[in-house]
Amino acid sequence: MPAFRRVEPRQAGPSALGILVPQGIHTFLVLRARALPWDLLAAQWNGRADSAPAFCQFFRDEAATIARRLPQAFEAAASCAQSPVLTVSDSAGTAFQIWLRALDYVFIACRRTPGENYEPIVFSSKEDAEAAGNRVEQYFWPGADANQEYYFNTQYFAG
Repeated sequence: MPAFRRVEPRQAGPSALGILVPQGIHTFLVLRARALPWDLLAAQWNGRADSAPAFCQFFRDEAATIARRLPQAFEAAASCAQSPVLTVSDSAGTAFQIWLRALDYVFIACRRTPGENYEPIVFSSKEDAEAAGNRVEQYFWPGADANQEYYFNTQYFAG
């Protein structure tokens, strides 16, 4: 049994993972675990502690191409010993975020608030961030035979 199983959006259950490409010429790439209150947005980061990652804006076709590659990346990660979910902190160790490594991107956990721009979730304690990261891990690093549902949505995106 595979770690991930594609389903149609209408058949996806409450714990399904969505790979979303919102409408528009320039768009984002969004990962949505339906059971979690936040989304993860693709960002690029140069790996330097003195610079923050920047959310990616893609041409629509580019986002769809990357989206199609994500299930294989998730499947590969599910069979590895190291989780792709990271808890990262600022240089002072006072603010923490949840990131997911996939392909050449980090996907940053952001609040899902319809009608508002995405903003990274910042946790004030490492423990809170790690607890949130453990919840994210259940969907993106579920184990080699979890059969985690995922779906694509490139046509009907709402908040």
